[in-house]
This record gives sequence, C-alpha cells and structure tokens, in this order.
Amino acid sequence: MGEVSKLIWLNRQHLDQAIQMIESIGDAEYCHTDSRLFTSGIGEHVRHVVEHYLMFLNGLSAGSIDYDARERDLRISSQRSFATESIKSLQLQLEAIPCQDSFIRVKMMTSDQDELNTPWSDSSLSRELQYLQAHTIHHYALIAMILRLQNFEPSSEFGVAPSTLKYRQTQFA
Repeated sequence: MGEVSKLIWLNRQHLDQAIQMIESIGDAEYCHTDSRLFTSGIGEHVRHVVEHYLMFLNGLSAGSIDYDARERDLRISSQRSFATESIKSLQLQLEAIPCQDSFIRVKMMTSDQDELNTPWSDSSLSRELQYLQAHTIHHYALIAMILRLQNFEPSSEFGVAPSTLKYRQTQFA
C-alpha cells in the first residue's frame, strides 16, 4: 500500500470511529452542552471535523484548501443521522482520491486581526491527510472527555493518537 493510500485508509478508519460513537449515544448526549464545563458539545466537534474534511476535498478540486471557508452546517451538529450520512459521504470521497501525492496550496487563519493577510502555504496531499488525522484525533479527545462527563465511556482507542496506543501496548505487554 502506497503512502497516500495508507493515509486515506487511516483517515477513513478514524471517520469510522465517529460513526460508531454517534450510533452508540442518543440525541441528548450528542447535542448536550454545559457552559460551566464545555461550550461546544459532541455534535459541534463532529461538525468541525466533518467541515475540515469537506474543505480539504473541495480544495483538492480547486487546487487550494481554505480551512476557514467552512459553511458551518448546523444539521451536522444537531442531527445524528445527518452527521453519520455526511461522514459516510466523506469516506467515499476520500476513497476516490488519486493515490499519487501532489502539491496543494493551503490557507488557515493565523489570527483574528486581518483575514486578508492570512498567508498561503505550500503543502502536499499526504501532508494534509496527516493534518486531518491529527486534527480529528484532537477533537475526538475532546469528545471523549465530554462523553465521560456525561457518564459514557468511549472505546479505549477513541481520541488517542496511534503513537500513544502503540506506546501503551509496549508498556502493558
């Protein structure tokens, strides 16, 4: 398996984790927020992750990715079935990406001061797939915390970086 193919596969696996998590909780847990502890609930973190993948996929066809140009589709954060279908669609779109690394321009707002001066960076398909994986795991870790605050234990791999999982295996082997 080539590098890009492997990265696509890994991203699809992480998206599978979201589907399993969403299907294991109810609407109340998915939409719940507690301003004292967390202002963004599970659904909002899922939406954020999904929209980063959408910007990535849209950017591939346009030749440049602007991660800040998200539409913020509230159905993803409020409707579990819509979120699940959106994730399944992402997985299919990821699978259709040519497995050859390529150059891409990337933009992400670096401060709230001046959107017009946000710089573009040079990147590659493989690097952006790595970014999406790390970004997704980061938000899953926040989701895992929110789940625990709601007395729901996520799977032991949910929200944990692959390097941490591998390290843990060496410690308990």
